[in-house]
Amino acid sequence: MATPASSFQLQRDVFNQTTYSQLRELWFRGQSESDAAPNSEALKRWFGVGNSPQEKETLDEECRAIAGSALSTISPSHLVLPPFTNYAADLKNADTIAAPFLDEVNRARQQDETEGAKTLLSLVLLLDQMPRNLFRQHEDLPIIYQHYDRLAWTLLRSMLASEQDLIEHPSMRSRTYWSWFLLPLMHSEDLPSHELAQQLESRWRERASEPSEGPVAEFARNYAGSARQHVETIERFGRYPHRNGCLGRESTADEKRHLETADTFGVTQRAGSSVKDEL
Repeated sequence: MATPASSFQLQRDVFNQTTYSQLRELWFRGQSESDAAPNSEALKRWFGVGNSPQEKETLDEECRAIAGSALSTISPSHLVLPPFTNYAADLKNADTIAAPFLDEVNRARQQDETEGAKTLLSLVLLLDQMPRNLFRQHEDLPIIYQHYDRLAWTLLRSMLASEQDLIEHPSMRSRTYWSWFLLPLMHSEDLPSHELAQQLESRWRERASEPSEGPVAEFARNYAGSARQHVETIERFGRYPHRNGCLGRESTADEKRHLETADTFGVTQRAGSSVKDEL
């Protein structure tokens, strides 16, 4: 029986520091905390660039082994969200929608500030990234956009409003880590969230005093280019046209023309095939 988020309790056998550590170890494998930019292995894992079908399948299975049970326990059949009306309403109710995850972060924070920041990062990866490896099929995409993305977005917006010091904790100062806090904002179809992501990226980049050349600069430029594509799409259409098919939305004539040539951020436009969703 599904339980509202306001009274939902996370299952401790899958929502615990062991799971979070395993998730971070998988996602940042081969990276050290002192690395200012991801290495080639991490870029392949995150973006799928140069990965063979077998390598992608192996990564998906690793993600499933670590995150599958946790995501299953908070699926729509267990954790019921209020009907979506608009992002303003979700922002108003963010503390309620994200309540189980906010409690989890606060529990970790009571033990140690660093552990609180790492737990927040782990939950963002779990809610925003893991579904994109577990639900690649066209017909499965709605559970990402309509459920897990809402959880990730409300968690992040709530943390930004009240506990920004955890997001800006010294342990998160590397772009390798803090860039993941921007992805739930970019995945939303909410222009103010995209504008907020741009503001945060600029502030955090200046705080980190990033170099103008080298791997860090290249990663930053690639991120900026992707972010620009995302925000331009939202500015033009108010939504991501490439999601229309799986969400049962009718595309306008302008959107149909756009989809003929536009970057769909890796999302398949054909039922029955599978690719990586937006990062």
